[in-house]
Amino acid sequence: MRGKLPSIISLQCFDAVAYHLNMTYAGEALHLTQSAVSRQVKNLESLIGRQLFYRQDNQLALTPVGEQYAEEVHKILNSLDSITQKICSNTDYTKTVKLKVVTEPTFAIAWLMPKLNEFYINYPEIEIDLGTDYESVTRNTRRCDFAILWGSGDWPHYYAEPLRHDTYLAVCTPKYLRGRKSVKTMGEVANFDFIHQSSAISTTDEWFLEAGMTEKEISMIGGQHFDYFIYLLQAVKNNIGVSILPEYLVKDDILNGDLIIACEETYTPKQRFHILYDEERQEDYAIRQFRKWLLTHKDDM
Repeated sequence: MRGKLPSIISLQCFDAVAYHLNMTYAGEALHLTQSAVSRQVKNLESLIGRQLFYRQDNQLALTPVGEQYAEEVHKILNSLDSITQKICSNTDYTKTVKLKVVTEPTFAIAWLMPKLNEFYINYPEIEIDLGTDYESVTRNTRRCDFAILWGSGDWPHYYAEPLRHDTYLAVCTPKYLRGRKSVKTMGEVANFDFIHQSSAISTTDEWFLEAGMTEKEISMIGGQHFDYFIYLLQAVKNNIGVSILPEYLVKDDILNGDLIIACEETYTPKQRFHILYDEERQEDYAIRQFRKWLLTHKDDM
């Protein structure tokens, strides 16, 4: 952690006095009073604990420490002035910074993309290149700078920071459930017209395994099969049957009455959403700002 730093105004006053060796002339150069300049120099000496000027018979001279400090302070102020002028006038400092982000298709469509405009408003200099080839993270093809993925946190080539858990719900439309009754236990969901997730990590398989079924019993449950959550959601909304979907995806539809919960039991798996990035790059500007923005929305999911 840095120690206490002097203020810019105290450094400017010291620099001017070191040049003029006169408090009054330094004040005129800075449009300050002589007493204000003197006070700033004394504050600086107090902060660093060293005498910077010899004061005798109203004459000033730099001490050896003061000479060394004056040289370095002058360089710093010149550098600060130079970079400030460049930022003000040079368009190279206003170019966008690209950030390649990878996530799952449903999460991208249903959660991330509707919120990205807020990010762009707050960070117009960061350009998001959004992709859904999340297998590239597993294969470590380095096609992304940042990822938002669901899993156990085992991505060996990335730093995986837990974002939040989610809960699985059995849902359907009010129209589908009309004339039927909701059920109490997870296993009873198999009695509905069921919509399976057919991906390698299947939410529906997890649900029934947690309910105590064997893989063979699960394979015998009839119904439609789709891979992405967004397809399952559309199938449910079209009254095909009941499916298991993450709460972040369906909570708004439940609140507005388009969907209802078909089973009293819910399931919160051990897996969770993680944000992934190269730990050595965690201080990169775009990664740092995107991570900070995401964390402010983690409870929105």
